[in-house]
Amino acid sequence: MRVSVEKIKENEVVLDIEESAESFPALEDLIQREECRFAGPVAGRVRAFFANSIIEVEGRVETRVLLPCSRCLKELEMPLVADLTATFVGDLPQIEGGEDDEVELTAEDMGMIPIEGDEIDLREIVQEQLVMELPLRPLCSSRCKGICPHCGANLNAGDCGCRPPVFNNKFAALKDFKAEK
Repeated sequence: MRVSVEKIKENEVVLDIEESAESFPALEDLIQREECRFAGPVAGRVRAFFANSIIEVEGRVETRVLLPCSRCLKELEMPLVADLTATFVGDLPQIEGGEDDEVELTAEDMGMIPIEGDEIDLREIVQEQLVMELPLRPLCSSRCKGICPHCGANLNAGDCGCRPPVFNNKFAALKDFKAEK
């Protein structure tokens, strides 16, 4: 997923992507830690073009991911779609200003990615955006009841029969206490 900077400067480059999730290091790490699985390849289209001494990259990639429900641990399959936008820059433009206003910003400070060498690697951008699209707490349903904290039964299948714990509130004796003014 490397593209020559010279090729982009000459003409717009459009890449059709279709690679396994395992070919992206960050996604492979998620698979190895058993946080999720991928049900299909990462596929999409990315466009890179040269504009005003910078390289703009935009596109969309998608895949299907298998995640455990954060309440009941049932595996659910969901689409994962990421829109990509990135700006690559070789050298930052010089900004005219007074000496008192002098602040040096790096490309990263301005949200740009510095070009290193004569190629840009889109693999980092694709995997970063896909990881950011993963839900923090995936749910199989908004009405998911989760699992019983005592016996581990899935409460969506029915009541497990465990009695709720007796709540021992040490401050219950103070409930009728009235402070005099």
